[in-house]
Amino acid sequence: MRVTRGLAGASLLIALAVTGCGTGGYSSGGDVSRGAVLFTKKCASCHTLAAAGAKGKYPGAPNLDDAFVADKQQGIADSTILQVVHEQIQYPSPPMPANLVKGSDAEAVAAFVAKCAARKQDCSGLVSGPPPGSGPGGKLFASLGCQGCHTLDGSPSTGPTFKALFGSTVKLSNGKTVKADMAYLIESIVDPDKQIVQGYKPGIMSASIKPHSVSQANAKALVEFIKKQG
Repeated sequence: MRVTRGLAGASLLIALAVTGCGTGGYSSGGDVSRGAVLFTKKCASCHTLAAAGAKGKYPGAPNLDDAFVADKQQGIADSTILQVVHEQIQYPSPPMPANLVKGSDAEAVAAFVAKCAARKQDCSGLVSGPPPGSGPGGKLFASLGCQGCHTLDGSPSTGPTFKALFGSTVKLSNGKTVKADMAYLIESIVDPDKQIVQGYKPGIMSASIKPHSVSQANAKALVEFIKKQG
């Protein structure tokens, strides 16, 4: 998810939504709790939003707390901000992908952003921590924001799912295949852009987690966590 217009653009879109001049129609609401989960899976790798623990650093992707703080200080209703975010999801500007979330999922994400942007204190508990009993690797999975790109249930996201990843055969963008063993996965964590899986883009993971910023020990702990997702 990328709201591409930043602070000034957010205010302009608020004005359009108030007058009914948007092109996306009116959203009736959304499940904020579900939106928190979906935002973490689909949007956190690109956008910053404190309530989600998201520190996305994709170039040009706005900090959503900054984008809507002025509107909230002016008393703009959450329902109006929801309309703005929902329209941006429906009609994204490149390189934000189309159909990242649709239907009720899009409404849920919009509701979460509307409620929680620039309002972390009102949203505590909405975003879950590491999976129970997942150990050090699970804590790193949460603290490093891995859930922003990688799912644990096999569903698609910005990066490959971790479900059944360990030990599988992975096809790379250069046409070669490799086995997702301990050595390959550690290298992929430590140096994210060295080998890109086919169908995914370089520069996304490395924008959030700089190459060689994760130690070998922490990378190994993360791989041990990935092994359990079979």
